[in-house]
Amino acid sequence: MTFSFVRFAAGTAAATTLVASSALSAQTGVGAHLTPYAGVLITGDWYDGPVGTNIAATNAPMVGVQGGIPLSKGISLIGNLAYASGDLRIGLPIIGGVNVGSANIWMYDVGLELGGLAGRSKGIAPFVQGGIGGMTNDLKVRVLETRSSNVAYTAGVGVDVGVSDGFLIRVQAKDWIGRFNSEDAIGFRAEGNLAHNIALAAGVKLRF
Repeated sequence: MTFSFVRFAAGTAAATTLVASSALSAQTGVGAHLTPYAGVLITGDWYDGPVGTNIAATNAPMVGVQGGIPLSKGISLIGNLAYASGDLRIGLPIIGGVNVGSANIWMYDVGLELGGLAGRSKGIAPFVQGGIGGMTNDLKVRVLETRSSNVAYTAGVGVDVGVSDGFLIRVQAKDWIGRFNSEDAIGFRAEGNLAHNIALAAGVKLRF
């Protein structure tokens, strides 16, 4: 996936959300929603080497935004875009590891969300998510810059806390599951780990 595609998909999703919001609200009692959030990305190891060595991006702060359109009461089509910025790290036994560069990570996905405060303005309700998307890693090691994109499957759980008709607090954990694409980054394929990249985040959910 390229950033052009991501921008196109995000723009299309936003336009569709605005057009469909009023009609869907009348049918289901729930409007479209937009959730800006912030948190931390806990990254998995891309590769494991001998005697306890590994290569990965470090855990990093992240920000993101998720939009959704209700399909029926308690079921929504969602789209998500997030960004995290950390270091590229070679893990070493005993000393822990050394940072060798920077890693800027884009995460994007579409999927379904079940649950939440469907049709209610106040209260507490859990939700679950599942979908498919991708991760794009912009890496810089001294004067070398490269980019790698890979498919990622997503799964998430969380809780919505209703404050008013159009304003909720959302806390969630979401996992992007995928393999680092070495062919994109360095020109040849090297099979790596199926890594779990877990985002722990909180934000405000705005319903329209």
